[in-house]
Amino acid sequence: MPPIYKEASFPADYREKEVRQIMGAVYKLRSIGVTGLAGMGKSNVVRFIVSHPQVRPRYLREKANDYAFVHVDCAGLANSDEAEILSEIAAQLHHDGISPSPAHLPQASPGIRRTLKEQLLSAASGLNLVLVFDYFDRAAAKLNAAFFNYLFYLRNIRSRGNLSVVFVTRRPLGHLDELQELLDDGCTIGPLNFKDALDSIQRDEARLGCHFDAAQRDQLIACTGGHPGFLKNAAELLRDRKVDVSLPGAEVARQLLQSDKVRNLCQELWNDLTSTERAILLNIASSHGQGIGVPDLMEAQRNEPGQVRESCLAYLEQSGVLARKPDSADVTFFCPLFETFVREARAMSGMVRITAVFPNQARIEMPAGEEGIALPPRVFALLRALTEARGQVLLSDELIAQVYGDEAPGVTNAALSQLVKRLRGALDSCVQRVTNDPTYTCVETIRDVGYKLNG
Repeated sequence: MPPIYKEASFPADYREKEVRQIMGAVYKLRSIGVTGLAGMGKSNVVRFIVSHPQVRPRYLREKANDYAFVHVDCAGLANSDEAEILSEIAAQLHHDGISPSPAHLPQASPGIRRTLKEQLLSAASGLNLVLVFDYFDRAAAKLNAAFFNYLFYLRNIRSRGNLSVVFVTRRPLGHLDELQELLDDGCTIGPLNFKDALDSIQRDEARLGCHFDAAQRDQLIACTGGHPGFLKNAAELLRDRKVDVSLPGAEVARQLLQSDKVRNLCQELWNDLTSTERAILLNIASSHGQGIGVPDLMEAQRNEPGQVRESCLAYLEQSGVLARKPDSADVTFFCPLFETFVREARAMSGMVRITAVFPNQARIEMPAGEEGIALPPRVFALLRALTEARGQVLLSDELIAQVYGDEAPGVTNAALSQLVKRLRGALDSCVQRVTNDPTYTCVETIRDVGYKLNG
């Protein structure tokens, strides 16, 4: 019997657009990637699909009884390696009555592969199998092309080719080798629409034993943008009277950010973004809620190649982090809560700390993220000397002595200047891109005296 999750009690039209896209792919015996940034509820969607009694009749119609879903929750696996994942599939195939139990389940991957092949060959040929890999990010980082090619092979040994795969991750997976040709267009899980958000709040009211009025529900949705994680925590804070939703949205957002849970969720969402995507958001935060036109935004990000800027902006819109303002081409944040969080990060974006990390690496720490940059040994020696004197001006002669050691007597100030230039070339562009400060330099020249580290 398939697992029963809390999502089995959700309304039958929950996340209708996204569920229809996923079920449309498996109806065509195609595979699909389902992605959603932190807290967006992608796992809720797949648990709804595999356990809700009305999903298959609603979306698969006449073929409803021809499908069986195997839900592999990789978050519950100790190692999330190939052997463990394939063993979990084999166990569920037996548990759900899809195929007989193997007499002996080997521990190593080659043996498990043979056993799983036998199980799939023994399953009814007319049964359309769907393997759902939930929380697949950590597993995907460990697996290689051989795993995905094996899934492609399993599909091919089915006499009707009726095996589909659903991958659930935060970011889109890379190329999946032979399996790539079987993938439908990916499904992105973003914030809840108004109806689903309202249903979510009402479930929270039942869970928390409280009742919100219509105005309070509207304000919760408006401030959180329908982000499921934000919404759940905001409802709890409202129940505990730690937030006053009658206040303006920005003030409600500041109250919500007093909660460690809410702030950590914002940070998790922020961490899911690339440095270029973060830089775009920092630029939009400078518009103070007015939104910003795409041409102006692209100009502000001119340090990045045009194609990179455009693809990052498109992804932020697709994932639901950015939205177009009504009756305008301007883009803005999907909710006041996350906008306030990013604006705070922007206010601190000048806070840069640079450290020298053995062997030969610079670590740049900023509120917007952390970057590691490899350095040549001599440039690293310069950075190390500057970090050891953080906040102080080092005389040129002192720097030459520390960096060049026994070779120092033959080194000129001009040679030191060139080494400083190389360090700036390695670090400055990274900080400038993330902080959107084209004037930043990691090393300040103190004319006729020496140098000082900025960071």
